[in-house]
Amino acid sequence: MRNRIIYLVLVTGVIFLAACTSLRRYKSYAKTGVDNNLADVSLFGSTLSQAEAARESKSLWDLSADAQSQFIKILNSRYPDNESFINSLNFGYLKDEKELFVRDYTHKDLRLVFSVSKMRDYSKTKSFQRSRLSPADRIEYLKISLILKEPGLSFTNWNMYSTEYGSIDIGDVSFTRSLDITASGSAPLKKSESGADISAGAELSLSRKEEQSLKYRYIKLNGRLNDTVIEMEEEGTREIDLTGNIIADVSIEFDKTIEVLTRINGLKDSSGRFNSQGRLSVNNYLVAVPDIEKIVREIQADLKLDFIYRNVKKGRKSFPEWDDRVEYYRGHKESIVSLFKDSDYVPGFCSIGSGQGGNGKEFVSLDRGNDTSYPLIFSTYEEASAFSIWLMDWLRKNEGKSVKIGGQLLKFKSKDLTYEQIKGDPGFGIVTYYW
Repeated sequence: MRNRIIYLVLVTGVIFLAACTSLRRYKSYAKTGVDNNLADVSLFGSTLSQAEAARESKSLWDLSADAQSQFIKILNSRYPDNESFINSLNFGYLKDEKELFVRDYTHKDLRLVFSVSKMRDYSKTKSFQRSRLSPADRIEYLKISLILKEPGLSFTNWNMYSTEYGSIDIGDVSFTRSLDITASGSAPLKKSESGADISAGAELSLSRKEEQSLKYRYIKLNGRLNDTVIEMEEEGTREIDLTGNIIADVSIEFDKTIEVLTRINGLKDSSGRFNSQGRLSVNNYLVAVPDIEKIVREIQADLKLDFIYRNVKKGRKSFPEWDDRVEYYRGHKESIVSLFKDSDYVPGFCSIGSGQGGNGKEFVSLDRGNDTSYPLIFSTYEEASAFSIWLMDWLRKNEGKSVKIGGQLLKFKSKDLTYEQIKGDPGFGIVTYYW
C-alpha cells in the first residue's frame, strides 16, 4: 500500500511539472470566428518629395587632403570675400554639359506612415458571442495592402527588399544522462595452493549534462511590391502586440511627356543695369514631366487590412500566455485614402502671358522661323520674374518695336510682342503654366 501511494505521488508530481511548463504557446484554442471591427488601419501621413538625381559633377570634398588644401588656396585667391569664399566650397566642377540642363520630374519619393489600432473598449461584449475583450488580447497577424486607383502612376522600388525577423527566448532545456557499470568475477586457486577462490569487483559511473536554449523567430516586417500594389505583413508573438505605426519609403514614377524650358542669360551687366536685347542669350533644354492628360486633382488608393485577432477566453489575469485558453478571429477592413494632390507633383513652371485658369491662358512664345515656335516656359517663378521685369522695361523704352532674343522673335496671340499690344491688358505678367 505504501509503495502504491509513493507511486501515485510521483506520477502526480510529474504531471504537475509538465502542466506548468512555459514552453507552450497556449493551453487551448477554440474554432476561429470572424469579426471585422477588432482592428483598423489608417494612413497616418504621406510625404511626397522630388527624387534625388545622381550627381554628375565633382566637388571639393571628392578630392584628397592635399588636393583640398591646394584647391582652397585657389578659391581664396579667386573669392576673397568671406561669403563668396564659403559659397565656393560647395561649387560643382567638371560638370557634364549634356546632363547640366536635364531634369526628370516624373520620379518621386513617397513616405507612407500606416497606423494600426485595435479595439480597446473592454466593456462591450457585442463583438463576441461567447467572450469579451480583455487587456490580454493582441493582434496575432496582419497584412496591409495599398492599391493604386489612378492610371499613369506606378511603384518602382522601396526600402523593404529583405524580410526583417525578430527572435525571442522561449526557455532553457537541460538533459542529464548517467551510466553506472558494475563488474565482478572470481578465479579458483589450485588445490595444492589453497582450497579457496579469489574474487574481484569494480564500479564505474559516467554522467553527461547538456543544456539548450530555445528561441523562436518571427516575422517583424515583410513586404511585396509590384506596379500598382504594395503589401506588408507582420507576425506577433508572446507579449508582442502589432498595434503601432509602420513607415514605408516608396519610389513612384508617372507616365511622362516632354516639355521645352527656356533659360535667358545676360539680363544685367556687371553694374546691375539691364542689357540690350542683343546681349541676351537663350538656352533651351528638355525636361520630363508627368503626362498632363492624366493629371487628376487627387491621387487616391485602396487601403486594405487583413488580420488575425487573439482573444483570451480564460487566463487573462496572468502575464504569461502559456496558460491561456484563446479564440482566434479573422477580420478585414477596407477604405479609400488620399496619397497626395496635383499641386504636390505637378511642376510649378511659370510663363509670361495673361488669363486665369487652364485653357483661358495666353502665353508668350518664341518663334524660330519656318513655322516653328514653342511657349516661353521657365522652371521657377524667380526666373520668370527676372525676365518679366527686363521685358517690361525694354518694351516701355522701345514702343512699337518687337523683341528678338538670340535670333528668336517673341510673339503673343500670334503677333509680334510690342508694348502697344499689351499696355491695355492689366492681366499681362507672370502666369503659372499648368493651372
